[in-house]
Amino acid sequence: MKFKTAIAAVAVAAASLGAQASVITGNGVTSVVGSFTNQEVTNVIVTGLSNVTGSFDYLVSATGASGASYVGSAVTGLTTSLYLGNALKGTSTGLNYSFSNLLSGTYTLKASGTVANGGFNVLITSYTVTPVPEPETYAMLLAGLGVMGAIARRRSKTAA
Repeated sequence: MKFKTAIAAVAVAAASLGAQASVITGNGVTSVVGSFTNQEVTNVIVTGLSNVTGSFDYLVSATGASGASYVGSAVTGLTTSLYLGNALKGTSTGLNYSFSNLLSGTYTLKASGTVANGGFNVLITSYTVTPVPEPETYAMLLAGLGVMGAIARRRSKTAA
């Protein structure tokens, strides 16, 4: 009897692993000058219903291989836009951004803002694509719990 229970548990676990999508991380870098609008930063690939969250940063200072130093100007008024083809799918203001319930496709992440004093800087972004659980995942979870409950109930009856 224990062997059958173990086989059932392994089958339920294996089935639930197939239903899970993976989390994808990525990044993008682009240079910006003065006031910039819809500057393309990176492409984000979404393979199923997902949420995309991320943040921007910019160089404060850097030293090159030749020893030359760079002091960056602040980037203000940052707005992030997400496009699928030419269709705008959402905007977010500030250094952090979040877009929910995106369907499969290759999205383009664009930024708008101003570099202080008309200067030059480099925008750096990192993002995470997290799958939204599909209804089938919850159904499988409930089915697995039901099977385990039935096994526990049957064991308690035979033990009595």
